[in-house]
Amino acid sequence: MVELADVQRQARELSEEDRKGLVAYLLHGFSDAPMGASDEEVELRDAEMDSGVITPISHKEFLDQVGRVK
Repeated sequence: MVELADVQRQARELSEEDRKGLVAYLLHGFSDAPMGASDEEVELRDAEMDSGVITPISHKEFLDQVGRVK
């Protein structure tokens, strides 16, 4: 049987592009993997920004608010 630690070690040696491919492959295997926002959700958020109901924030502000700095 393959050990998780071995797979993790091998994955670290992959190029970034290959790691992205591996992640996509693994996520595709989950039936409940998040697929992103629906078209309806995108349209609703776009309309909210256009109407001024909400104030958009930058990507940096978002990362700061969720506690992740890039």
